[in-house]
Amino acid sequence: MDRTVEKYLTNHAEPEVQLLPGLLPDLPGHQHCLVIPAYRETWSGLQKVWRDLPTDVLVIAVVNAPTANDAATAQLADEAFASSLSQIELGNISLLHWGTGRDLLLVDRYSTGNTIPAKQGVGLARKIGADLALALIADGRITTPRIALTDADAELPADYFAPPMHEGDAALVYPFIHHSTDELTDAMLLYEISMLYYAAGLKWAGSYYGFTTIGSLITVNPKHYAMVRGFPKRNAGEDFYLLNKLAKTGAVRAIAAPTVRIEARVSDRVPFGTGPGLRRILALTSPTDEYLFYNPVVFVELRRFLAALPALWNGDDLGTGFENGPILQFCNDLGFFSTVQKRKSQIKSTEGFGRFLTDWFDGFRTLKFIHELRKHYPSVKLSEIRRAPFVNSFDPPIGSSPANREQLTLLRDYLATRCLDGVARAAS
Repeated sequence: MDRTVEKYLTNHAEPEVQLLPGLLPDLPGHQHCLVIPAYRETWSGLQKVWRDLPTDVLVIAVVNAPTANDAATAQLADEAFASSLSQIELGNISLLHWGTGRDLLLVDRYSTGNTIPAKQGVGLARKIGADLALALIADGRITTPRIALTDADAELPADYFAPPMHEGDAALVYPFIHHSTDELTDAMLLYEISMLYYAAGLKWAGSYYGFTTIGSLITVNPKHYAMVRGFPKRNAGEDFYLLNKLAKTGAVRAIAAPTVRIEARVSDRVPFGTGPGLRRILALTSPTDEYLFYNPVVFVELRRFLAALPALWNGDDLGTGFENGPILQFCNDLGFFSTVQKRKSQIKSTEGFGRFLTDWFDGFRTLKFIHELRKHYPSVKLSEIRRAPFVNSFDPPIGSSPANREQLTLLRDYLATRCLDGVARAAS
């Protein structure tokens, strides 16, 4: 077993991992594993996630709720047990067999004494499932060393496991498309455009953190997962923070195919994300004319800032144009320059200094940078994002009047391809 993985499983894994040895005699080997948190989902809906996958996949479903015996969540578990041919229970984990080659490892984090704290929510649920997957990979029961993560609103394609994970990859991020009822389509397109526009803007600016951060779309290298001590226990944003940490250990690679289909749903189960985002868009009188996007200038300024940073190694300042501006204020507020001076005395090469800059100015600080600049460059309507250098070659142009669905779809697809360009992080 890899020493990093062994240390993580010993010191940082969730308690469910300690129950696995009791189930291993009854757990056949599988080629792949798939982790799914499930809260207030249906059993029929959950089965759609893996319906098209090969049968040699162990599904690890962490059925969870913040309050004991939530009726919908309990019903999901009951139907899963009822549909299986046999079950083996040990503590709060159960192995369900169907006799088709596919097995389900169901984790009970919904019943009395097993609930997940509300503030830890989906982050803890994902961590439990991923920790179990890591232990099974380390034991050899899962033969392909990768932890696939998705959600109950996803439908995975038959070739989902086909993309290779290269040496140095910390994670793969899959392309996606939401499907929805007709009344949600335009709102969903706007939300997708906003996500892809942000990621494409970061890619164009030269950031290592220009990737979408949706929990349904991530496959993780087990060693790198252990290196960053797994998922943060958060009720939202756990996917963002995991990828932010992983990008400091290897490449977070946005792949071109296959595409994961996700059901668009209005939801308030988490404080932010797709569900709440859709709700806000739908509350607008004219969403395609009122919904706002980051001003293109913030990405131009980010690119200029990132390009100026390497000169700090030679003792130069950031260069002309930064004096007394918002970027200089941002750096001062975060103590950036004092940090640079301290670290320069500890770093022995330009390569090491570049890695420090990339790690310090990570996805979280990049987002703070963008939000700081928003105070000076207000957000803009959809028609104005055409001024962004990474959008201005989009054809047909976005008119000044509210865009129609065809235009929105074309723009969404254009930005999706732009997210595949950009920087890849070298292996540590």
